[in-house]
Amino acid sequence: MSAPTSAPPGRRDRKRLQTLEHLARTAAALFEAHGYEPVTMEQIAAAADVAKGTLYNHFPVKEAVLAHWLHLELGANLAALHARLEGTPGFAAGVRLVLDHSASWCEAHPDYLAPYLRFRFLGIGTEPSPSRDSEQLSDIADTFAWLVRRAQAQGELRDDLDAARLALSFHHLYLCAMLRWLAEPRLKLRKEFAAAVDLFLHGAALPAQAPRKAPAKVVPKSRRKAP
Repeated sequence: MSAPTSAPPGRRDRKRLQTLEHLARTAAALFEAHGYEPVTMEQIAAAADVAKGTLYNHFPVKEAVLAHWLHLELGANLAALHARLEGTPGFAAGVRLVLDHSASWCEAHPDYLAPYLRFRFLGIGTEPSPSRDSEQLSDIADTFAWLVRRAQAQGELRDDLDAARLALSFHHLYLCAMLRWLAEPRLKLRKEFAAAVDLFLHGAALPAQAPRKAPAKVVPKSRRKAP
């Protein structure tokens, strides 16, 4: 699994990326110490020793700072998994390895997920934010796409569908599993991820040999008797 290649950033871009990382990691330390909600942008600027205008110039809202930090963390985690994924054959085994690490991180940081996901979904179709700099190199969808392409090459997944489309479909199942877990605390995230993998690989249709139940007769409301 190779990382995307691009021209090395110039001095100005390197300085900007260093500033973004400094601000994001400073904010993360405050989030870890005080919780996400109580921390203000003013506190982040003070702890990072920058003017408030500088912080807002790079990150217009606190959620953008959080997103940039999470993308940095995700990139580091995926890089650490690189060798293990190379040696883990099969889509199911590979994606379960990724999802197991994702579940461990999510369970340890549940308070960050809701604001992060809101920021991501509300940002669809808008102008790119500074958090996209790290997102481009660390998005978990890229790892899903690599696993799909490898499975197609090995004859494990059908190759008449575009790999990027399949990866996007699985990414949506992944996000849905997290949203269900956030909305229903009684649920187990690993079980939700396992259900997402099963649905992606086997679909929702009954196997051809499975006996079908007789369809239940639905009575229109207008024909139901009043109690």
